[in-house]
Amino acid sequence: MKIAITINWNLDASSLTNIARHNFRELGKIMNKTKSFTLSAIGIQSVSLGDFNQRYDILHIPNMGGYKFPTNSTDHCKKIIFGLSGIDEVIYGKDVMLWKHTWYIQEPIIKKEIENWRTFTNKVKSIHVTTKSEFEEMHKYLRIPYNKMTIIPHGVDHDFFVPSKDKEKTRTKILSKLNIPNQKYFLNIGETNFVRKNQERLIKAFIKCKKFGLTHNLIIAGKHVLELENICNNEPGIFLLDWITNDDLLELIQGADVFVLPSIHEGFGMPLVESMACGIPCISSNIHSPPEVISDCGLLVNPYDVSDIANAMISIINEPKLLEELSEKSLKRSNDFSWKKMHNKFLSCMILIQKNQWKTLIIFMI
Repeated sequence: MKIAITINWNLDASSLTNIARHNFRELGKIMNKTKSFTLSAIGIQSVSLGDFNQRYDILHIPNMGGYKFPTNSTDHCKKIIFGLSGIDEVIYGKDVMLWKHTWYIQEPIIKKEIENWRTFTNKVKSIHVTTKSEFEEMHKYLRIPYNKMTIIPHGVDHDFFVPSKDKEKTRTKILSKLNIPNQKYFLNIGETNFVRKNQERLIKAFIKCKKFGLTHNLIIAGKHVLELENICNNEPGIFLLDWITNDDLLELIQGADVFVLPSIHEGFGMPLVESMACGIPCISSNIHSPPEVISDCGLLVNPYDVSDIANAMISIINEPKLLEELSEKSLKRSNDFSWKKMHNKFLSCMILIQKNQWKTLIIFMI
């Protein structure tokens, strides 16, 4: 069996791109061990070159964030698998856009892409999503048939994301390196689109917490735009970071008391699983995928309600037993997310497709 996976090797990789790379590397290890298939990394532009079916048995286009149909070359690939994640613009429109004035440009593009999904999905063998929530959303908004989809949750690197052996020492070290006062903190990891990540309401909730005597800081990591700095307005206790290394990110997570991600929409929420693997409890949205990911191991809030977010932040800090209990449950819950499980499920799907034994295979989250 000859498998091709489209991989982006650019330096400005997104989290979804990194997941695809990880999947490719791990499948490569299985290939070297079993000798039962071959694996090639190709660019998406290569799909339309010549008769793809003469070179590969299966094409896998993994972890596409957003609503765009990935290729108009489905005729070149008889056995093609897509990964699909996060269609917030389709669900919420301009309400989750950073630059709302461009909606008049974006809206017709979205409508065209939705039509592409409805037209060409019949030529796709399988589409994998990460949660039941995504499963239902892809069916509702893109009209993807249930029998075309498989639920395969992401994994987490349990060799890298581990609890700190000395939390106080880790916190002191990373805060000193980043020139942030040595004080307990909430952590949020964002992106340029702070609207989708709901960071403005998070900041308002934090300011509200401070008025009730909360002494923690709020650290927001990830690329951000000037508008987010204006929202913070030099508020004491809020620290905006830009891009940081993976090692620094790990220590930031390990040193945090709580990870907060009250997004309007999350297709999965990798930082939630990474935080849980470090024994850090999470506060996240009670809609879309987060309830499936964190289960009862964290606190769920209404992302539109600033008071609800603030109350959760205050309660988890003011109740040490709750914080400890959720930390233990989070660490245990993270074990349900394994790269090994994910890769084995991918490979099983490909083998069944290659043997023309593919039937509806819905893999629900543990």
